[in-house]
Amino acid sequence: MSENRRRNIQVKFWVDEDENRKIIEKARLSKMKIGRYIRNASLKKEIIIYDFTSVFDLSAQISRIGNNINQIAKKLNQGGRISSSEINYLHSTLENIEKVLMNIYNDVSERE
Repeated sequence: MSENRRRNIQVKFWVDEDENRKIIEKARLSKMKIGRYIRNASLKKEIIIYDFTSVFDLSAQISRIGNNINQIAKKLNQGGRISSSEINYLHSTLENIEKVLMNIYNDVSERE
């Protein structure tokens, strides 16, 4: 290897036939050599990592609301009444879900 070489570290990785074909085709379409294409694709593209914790929390809250609505529907179908505390609980839970949705939206919007 030439000592004058600017890039003096070789990186190797494994791909299957289909991945290799796609890389070669994309490099050809971009009119770049494969090494340059792979460097540009890996170094100049921002990788976005999403935290789905809030989505899982939201899913759990929606599941709880669904259970509560089913219990209320059963109670009403049996001729019962809904208390104001049950309505307030559902209302506050829906507000929490709205907050979680807004947080998810803001997180995604900031990354784009």
